[in-house]
Amino acid sequence: MGGPKVSVVIAAYAPGEGFDRVVASLDAQTLPQDVFEVIVVDDGSPDDTADRLRAVAATRPNWRIERIENSGWPSRPRNVGTALATGEHVLFMDHDDSLYPDALRRLVDYAAETRADVVSPKESKTTDPWWNIQTLQRGNVADITRDGGIAQLLPMVPHKLYRRAFLAEHGIAFPEGRRRLWEDVYVNVAAWRHAERVAVLADTPVYRWHASRTNNSKSYGPLTTEYWDRLDDLLAFITETLAADPEALRSALLHQYQGRVLGRLGKHLRDPEADPEAVAAAIDRATAAQQRFFSEAHDAALAGFDRARAVLLRTGRADLLRALAEVDADTAPVVTATGAQWRDGALHLDVRVDWVTRDGAPAAFERVGERVLRALPVELRAVLPEGVVDVTDTIDDLRVGIGVRDRDEAVTWLLPGEHRAAWEAQDDGRPVPVLHGTAVLDPALAAAGRPLADRVHDLVAGVEWDAADYWARSVRYEGPAVPAVVRGRPGVAYKSKKGALALDLSSGLRNVLADGGAPAGRIAGTTAGLTLPLPRVAVTGEASLTAAVRLTAAEGGAVVELPGVLITDASGARLEVGTRERVPNGAYELAYRIGDRPFFGKRPVQVAKGVVTIVPKGGSAPPPPQGLLGSLRRRIGR
Repeated sequence: MGGPKVSVVIAAYAPGEGFDRVVASLDAQTLPQDVFEVIVVDDGSPDDTADRLRAVAATRPNWRIERIENSGWPSRPRNVGTALATGEHVLFMDHDDSLYPDALRRLVDYAAETRADVVSPKESKTTDPWWNIQTLQRGNVADITRDGGIAQLLPMVPHKLYRRAFLAEHGIAFPEGRRRLWEDVYVNVAAWRHAERVAVLADTPVYRWHASRTNNSKSYGPLTTEYWDRLDDLLAFITETLAADPEALRSALLHQYQGRVLGRLGKHLRDPEADPEAVAAAIDRATAAQQRFFSEAHDAALAGFDRARAVLLRTGRADLLRALAEVDADTAPVVTATGAQWRDGALHLDVRVDWVTRDGAPAAFERVGERVLRALPVELRAVLPEGVVDVTDTIDDLRVGIGVRDRDEAVTWLLPGEHRAAWEAQDDGRPVPVLHGTAVLDPALAAAGRPLADRVHDLVAGVEWDAADYWARSVRYEGPAVPAVVRGRPGVAYKSKKGALALDLSSGLRNVLADGGAPAGRIAGTTAGLTLPLPRVAVTGEASLTAAVRLTAAEGGAVVELPGVLITDASGARLEVGTRERVPNGAYELAYRIGDRPFFGKRPVQVAKGVVTIVPKGGSAPPPPQGLLGSLRRRIGR
């Protein structure tokens, strides 16, 4: 038998309880344990980490623990772990994250299928529903060196699969030192330079990044000298390493320019508590980096919002940069589902995107002749070129993607859809950008052609304007709950407590019975055999699902549970309930459940001699029909 298919290398430093996630996720892998190895390198943790690691490894033959003198950063323990690895491939994990159950099996199979030196997989982040989605929009790509480009390797985290012999052959390693921010970018840039094939795996969730406050990189910030020293080092490395690949060099530099020079700096410019001297020094360093690494051709390649920041940075004017940062921070997109309807087993959404200020007013734009301009303070308009202020034609670059995110597992899947954007006039004649779109959520296919799990899912959106800037958003919803049973599978789309659109496929928070729109009035039959129509439930296919109703007495709280069946067929959906149990007369609250899930609903009902009446809101139940009294008594066993 050959060696392991993959070595999971973990740099650990006082991980605390987060390491339990690592262990549990590796224990749960579908790839057999004897086909992969785990190498944990403790970077001189000052607590009982080493003992904990040895205790874990003592019952797991495929684990190996190494302890080294504290190096101060994950780079050295990762390099040590790579040197000890014997697997065909190496995957780097952080010490408090987790892998999805099928991660290693699918990675190994896909690497063999594509013969890739590097596989960049689908990754999720607990704090960002749109994390990694932009680079996965095309689905699986066997080789992005020929079909895609280095931007498809983003995010440049180390949570990828690398062929171990490839790393060794080209001397690719993490830069060591006590504080080496962005060490993963160095590895991925070097890997891009030397790789014959780099694949993207989009159809299977692999890595879950559990964002925490203990992340080392958060100890840096653009108001420190150290931040700019390390960024200068990184930009110099990228420039040298990718010199023979002009397109990759341009793309990699633009990413750093947009995010770590212009973006990070802008966030601190609008901080009223920031030290003015530190801000001035940061602007000086940013300007120096701009002059050294980025030409005006790079400025021209930026999206409009970033291009304005770049132009102002070249002036060195902190006041203008701060003014623009305030304008940018005051506006953002709002995504709303204006309609939700089940058709042919799928949830069809109508979506609208508006650009608004923090107080909810439409963002400010102005029309000059046939052109649309950003409404900016006079001092900014005096400096910024017309091509930056004029946003007329960028309306075609306003886009939205709608995704569905598993609330428990934090996995987001992009949904198919269409959209169009246009400048629309407000009542006062001023133009505003508005996007109208659609999205289709088929629960049987939404997870890359596979069914969504029977859990609660949130609808999320990624909004992009002018090719670079994007915003992750929830999808607002003010409409009614929309229940359906699709080929025997119940689900309810509804407004969450946060006012966003969600889909419950678990019947754990909402169910189709409670949201099914059972009409007020007498229910057909008696407690010995009730038929409750559910006119609001959309139906695809025939099914019979175990269900129940619960009647809770208004006085005394006595509970009666009646078994039932949820039936869907060509006539629609209905709940049939039958029992021989005696139900005393009186007022009750009616609740429903499917299978063994919780009960939902608090509809007031009246039981009178076996007749059940759903009381209209604000109304009262009519008396039972006297002519049927004897028959009703016999049917309920009284």
